[in-house]
Amino acid sequence: MITKKDFLYIQLYNKFKENIDNNIWEEGMQLPPEYQLMEDYKVSRDTIRKSLQRLAQEGYVYRQAGKGTFVNSHKSRYKLTSLESFSEQMRYMGLIPSSEILNLSLEMPNNRVKDYLEILDDEKVYRIERLRLANNEPMCYEIAYVSERLCPDLDKLVNSDTSLYKIYEEHYNLKLDYGNMYLEAEGCPKEYSHHLKINKGSPILKMKCVVYTDNKKPLYFVESYYIGTRYMFFASMPRI
Repeated sequence: MITKKDFLYIQLYNKFKENIDNNIWEEGMQLPPEYQLMEDYKVSRDTIRKSLQRLAQEGYVYRQAGKGTFVNSHKSRYKLTSLESFSEQMRYMGLIPSSEILNLSLEMPNNRVKDYLEILDDEKVYRIERLRLANNEPMCYEIAYVSERLCPDLDKLVNSDTSLYKIYEEHYNLKLDYGNMYLEAEGCPKEYSHHLKINKGSPILKMKCVVYTDNKKPLYFVESYYIGTRYMFFASMPRI
């Protein structure tokens, strides 16, 4: 049951997030202490703490023991705790997502892609290369490999405004269950730096992800190259 107190903490969280997004609370700034926030916003300490906890979970702020709470970097945040598309992530942060399709082909995959997608030697995959943008600024170079068997004629459905997640779920009636993700930091390869408008060797976050349907079969494998200075991956992890 949602109580009035729950709505209050969400309203306060939205206000704090707005302060950060509008640079009222600037990157690196120390937030006022809890007692001052309680006085300024006329709420309880529990409401303040719940709002700050949610901001911390989503990467907007971080806490230093004995010092206080500080505004985190204004990088885009990629949650590692749920399976969301690039477009969903960007819209959640108030940014406008878009894509440029650089290549779309049907081909025989190499052994590495075969292993990830668990496909037979005579099966083909769609290779989709896209430049992902937010507010028309490059964020990520993405190469996706999608099973033709599960998504026949996919090439006829994809355009610059396409949400692949929407196609999977609404056109092919596939239920996405979970994804296995692998992250590593490296220098940007030359073939991607031009599209991302960064120098060769600039820091990037390379993500590899295999996404599975509800029958535990792999649907697609994607390699994404995120501009390191514009992105931050975060997760909220309970202690088991």
